[in-house]
Amino acid sequence: MKQLTILVLTMALAACAGTPRMDAPVNTEWEARRQLLESLSQWEFTGSINVRDANEAQSSRIRWRQQDEAYRINLWGTFNVGATEINGRPGEVRIEQQGEEPIITESPEEMLYQQIGYELPVTELNYWIKGIPAPGASHALNFADNQQLLSFEQDGWRIDYLGYTNFGQETLPTRIRIQKDPLRLDLIRLSWTLPAAQIE
Repeated sequence: MKQLTILVLTMALAACAGTPRMDAPVNTEWEARRQLLESLSQWEFTGSINVRDANEAQSSRIRWRQQDEAYRINLWGTFNVGATEINGRPGEVRIEQQGEEPIITESPEEMLYQQIGYELPVTELNYWIKGIPAPGASHALNFADNQQLLSFEQDGWRIDYLGYTNFGQETLPTRIRIQKDPLRLDLIRLSWTLPAAQIE
């Protein structure tokens, strides 16, 4: 259970409520949408994350705040551990869990591999959660009629976007499934907050 908790701790997500929703599709051309989302450098979200492997499944609430290259992730919920906070920036990630000594690492991917024996695309998640592939090769991109990305594959992972909401010119996921056997991550009920300057 602790291993799954550490896995979730380093997953990068973001959201919060407060920005008006629009019902009409936006940025119908994929390339324009991709460039807009790639340029997002400040955001926040709250939601839930469910983590499943071959042996067990766990869930937690999550809040993610991103400020340029620095981020803060707070987790709480049903992992049978105390509140957890992760602060990260290039070259350093610090994880603090109630009742435990802080963990400081340069590479979250390396730490996760040592803890659970799996390679996890922590860096790529910063892109995937915004609704775009990370830089580098991606495959099997599948689009809706309005050119919203529905799914793709990258580095052996499959990413499915099961729900979207619109904020001005931005279109952001509200439900994402990320899977590569034996792991599956479901990010649900994502509620985003963006600075006003980024949604005009």
